[in-house]
Amino acid sequence: MTYLVFEAGGRAGLSAELFFVNRSNPADGSRLVLADMDPFYRQCPSPRDVVRTGEREALEMIRGNSSGLMLFPADELARQGKEEVFALASGNPLTAVEKWFYDKRRVNTTLEKATEGCEIRIPETFSLDDLFMRPNTMSAGSHGVGRLENTCITKYIEIAREYVVDVDFTGAQPKVYAREVRIKNGYDRYLKFLPSGSRIATAAGEFVKAIRSAVPLMATGIFHIQLIENPAGEIYFVEYSKRISGTSIVNLYRGFNPFDSFAGVTRRSCLGDTVHEEVWYRYEDLILNLYQARI
Repeated sequence: MTYLVFEAGGRAGLSAELFFVNRSNPADGSRLVLADMDPFYRQCPSPRDVVRTGEREALEMIRGNSSGLMLFPADELARQGKEEVFALASGNPLTAVEKWFYDKRRVNTTLEKATEGCEIRIPETFSLDDLFMRPNTMSAGSHGVGRLENTCITKYIEIAREYVVDVDFTGAQPKVYAREVRIKNGYDRYLKFLPSGSRIATAAGEFVKAIRSAVPLMATGIFHIQLIENPAGEIYFVEYSKRISGTSIVNLYRGFNPFDSFAGVTRRSCLGDTVHEEVWYRYEDLILNLYQARI
C-alpha cells in the first residue's frame, strides 16, 4: 500500500511520518509519500520507505493510477479543494468525507440534534450567514457598524480548560485518546494525558457514538474533536476534523497508530513505562526520541 499525505510540511505531516516510521510491521512493503507545495520540503532527506515530493507530482500519481493508493487523513484542505483528492478519499469510508463536514454552522446544527442527551453540549449557533452588525447603543452615522459573510456565529463560552480528543473508530467501538492542552499559536504547547475512564474521555466516547448513529460517515475512521470546559464545569464542543490532529503523534505512547489500525493490528500502551497520565508534558519532549525508539 502507498499512503499519500498532502500539506506534509506541517505538524500533521510530521505526525504521519512518525506514525509510519513507528508502525508495528515496518517491513510490510508499504511506503509513505509526503507531498507539499514548498520546493524546499522535497529536498530534505527522508527515512527508508518515505518519499518527499511536490503537490503536482502527487496529484499526477492519483490521475495516473490510483490503484494501491490510500489517502492518509492528515490534511482536510486537500479534500475540500482538490477534486482528485476528494475522489480518492471517497473510495474508502475510513477517509471519505462529505463537503458539508467543513460547514461549521451546519455541523453544529446537525450535531445538536444528533447528540441530544450527551454531556457534551453544542454552543448556541446562529443560523444567519449574512450579518449586519451595529452597536447596541447610540451611534453616530456608520460608526461601529459592519457586515459579516460566510460566518459561523456561536454564543461566547468562557474557557477554563481545553481538550483535544483523538478517536480511532475503525472498528465497532471507538477508541478514545483524550488530553488536556495548553495552546500557543494554534498548537498544543503543553499537554496532559487523561485516563480512559476520565470524565472527558467517557463523555467523548458517548458523543462520537451518538454521531456514528446519526451520521455514520462522519464518525468512521480516524478523526479528532476539540472541546472546552467553562468555569462551571460544563463541556462544550468546539470543532471536528476527520483527520489526525497535528500533535496526535504523542498518542503513540498510548498504543495509537493509524497505520496499525488500518492494518488491523492492536498494539500495547507504553504509559507508565516512559510517560504517565495526569502529568503535564512539553510536546517537544514527548516526540524527541521517536525516530530512534520503537514505541
